Amino acid sequence: MMESLKPPAHLKLTGNVDSNWRVFKQRFRLYLEAMGLDTKPDARKVALLLTIAGPEAVEVYNTFVFDEEGDGAKLDKVLSKFEAHCSPKKNETYERYVFRCRMQQQSESFDSFLTDLKIKAQSCNFETLRDSMVRDQIVFGIGDKKVRERLLREAELTLEAAIKICHASEMSQKHLKTFSEMGVVNVKEDVDVGAISRPDNARHSAHSRQKMDSFSCKRCGTQHKPRQCPAFGKQCSNCQGKNHFAKQCFSRRNEKQKGKSVNVVEDTDLSDTLFVGTVNCEEKPEDQIFAVKEDKWIVPLQINGTIITLKLDTGAKANLISMSDIKAMRERPKLQKKDTCTERLQWTEH
Repeated sequence: MMESLKPPAHLKLTGNVDSNWRVFKQRFRLYLEAMGLDTKPDARKVALLLTIAGPEAVEVYNTFVFDEEGDGAKLDKVLSKFEAHCSPKKNETYERYVFRCRMQQQSESFDSFLTDLKIKAQSCNFETLRDSMVRDQIVFGIGDKKVRERLLREAELTLEAAIKICHASEMSQKHLKTFSEMGVVNVKEDVDVGAISRPDNARHSAHSRQKMDSFSCKRCGTQHKPRQCPAFGKQCSNCQGKNHFAKQCFSRRNEKQKGKSVNVVEDTDLSDTLFVGTVNCEEKPEDQIFAVKEDKWIVPLQINGTIITLKLDTGAKANLISMSDIKAMRERPKLQKKDTCTERLQWTEH
């Protein structure tokens, strides 16, 4: 397996020659150790170096002038000559400019940003100031402004502390993203229908209905919010019924309905357009409340000489009617109170 290990690429003597040489030298030494050649004679290692470095490096080697005869076959001497040849090619001012311009990209991880800073710092000749310069560039180039503020609050910030803070911030952002992607509300499809709340919850229900948007009212013929109908409490000049205007009356004056009785729900403050649009289910029946929303199936119908706003074809086994509407009927039905765990309203035929 070692025999098939691929050697490093040729040494590039164009572009950033200093950086190219440092990378090549490190890879060459690792290759020698991996192949078990680090203990071989220097002459063999020099031959291997020139073979791997390529034809351009061989031409550069031929220009070297060694102090003593035989130095050309010593690996350390040859490496020193290449070092001296490649180092003058770097522009320290330019390298530091490139280092200072390095900013974290939008989708770049902090580890990638940090690694590139350390690589660029090697060609800047910072020497003992290397860690502090990398730390300063992290503060300057980090993409998250909140993290930068956190770093600037540290009076004695070290490179190690800056790295820990940036890692912790990046990890917390990943966790928040995971939570936001998983934060989907699951709704039970087989929830039982809840009942109307006790009279103690009437104020809460009325307050919730106040927040609804305006709707087209069948009683006054205008648009308004719930509980703001101008026809509420008014008497129709057509049928003498209450809570609607004559222009919205769909009945004849003397038309009556007889033989009806009603079971009622005692309430204190129900809406002038009471109907069951949606209901929700809580854990306890006594804590259940109802929610009302606009529905295009709401129409005024005559009941016992009075126009009452009802919902057509609710699909429910029990329907609701306001006590104020019952009191407004010209011929009031017989009322029966049901003592059950869920109070309800129901029409019964006699």
